Amino acid sequence: MGMVRLSTFPSEAQRFINTAFFLRDSNSFASANTMAISMENPQDPGNAVVIEKELPYTAQNKHDSYYPLKRKPSRTFLYIRNRVNTSNITVTMLSAVLSILLFHRVFSLYMSHRRWINAPITYMERPCQKPQYETLQSDAGRICITTLTDSKSSSLFQRFIRWRNFDGILELTWQNKIDYARKHGYQLFDGSDLIDTTRPPAWSKILAVAQLMDEDKCDWIMWTDADTVVMNSDQKIENFLPSDPSKHLLVGSDNGGGYNSGVFLLRNTEWSRQFLSDWWDMRSFVRPPGMALSGDNNAMKALLRDMPDFQEHVLSPTRCTFNSFAKFLTFSQQLTVMENLKEQPWYASQDYYHKGDFLAHTPGYDNKANCLHLLLQEAS
Repeated sequence: MGMVRLSTFPSEAQRFINTAFFLRDSNSFASANTMAISMENPQDPGNAVVIEKELPYTAQNKHDSYYPLKRKPSRTFLYIRNRVNTSNITVTMLSAVLSILLFHRVFSLYMSHRRWINAPITYMERPCQKPQYETLQSDAGRICITTLTDSKSSSLFQRFIRWRNFDGILELTWQNKIDYARKHGYQLFDGSDLIDTTRPPAWSKILAVAQLMDEDKCDWIMWTDADTVVMNSDQKIENFLPSDPSKHLLVGSDNGGGYNSGVFLLRNTEWSRQFLSDWWDMRSFVRPPGMALSGDNNAMKALLRDMPDFQEHVLSPTRCTFNSFAKFLTFSQQLTVMENLKEQPWYASQDYYHKGDFLAHTPGYDNKANCLHLLLQEAS
């Protein structure tokens, strides 16, 4: 780098200084080569001022940019940019989906093989409150019972991604229901062939009940989920059917509030048909296939909550009347609760199954087969 010594007048030196700073601060063509300008006071040779001035464009820097250099991207960014393309994104997304499905199935299998035992209340009696309305007792007309399961569903994908395994459940409880229906002269129907594969199977209970109203001319239809067991076959359905012709729906309460669609009864009327139609049309509640909950129960809760004529047409007797929830414990839980059994919320509760109740229901348990085997051993 050469040195240019200025020995001219101060005004001339100032012009060179201004030019140097202008070239440095402007966005005009840039060069990596610089020129050092040395100034000294002619009267004081020992004091020299050295400044750097950008040289004009030359052949040596012809490949340099005319614009300020941009910050180079990091190696990580370059690695990702060079390797990410449409096919890689597709493979990554597919791998993520398969990983989620694999976790889903592994966890589902674990939950469906968890071992349970009956809670102590299964062997204990407690009185169930009788309906607080006048009942038929007899002359109820044709009473039909229906249920279904997705084990006959033709949708293999839906059966693969479902959270709970219902295979073999209806086969376990079917004979129990047949025996009860024959004992009292009721008609029993399997609605599995009516499953709509565009929704989770639980929604098809609406179709099964509607068909019995239109084609089989049943006067009363009792829907029971496949995971229910008739525990006391001496109890007759007429014992809790209302004699008031304006009452069309009987439904029990649900844990956490609202009502449970696992067991309900409908009178064959135009009101009931409209109720089923409105329930089916609540498509915003339909859950994706494979979820633990199907959305049908939440839909019914919302429908009944906003129903203006609820008090006129709907009855909700105590749950032990026809939809007692069975209670199961693990072995470790059994040892713990025995120390303070009477303090448990389900002890002597009208909502949970105790010996002598009409029917036991197993909502929320993944190992349905294990639970139902335990109940069937106690059924009478």
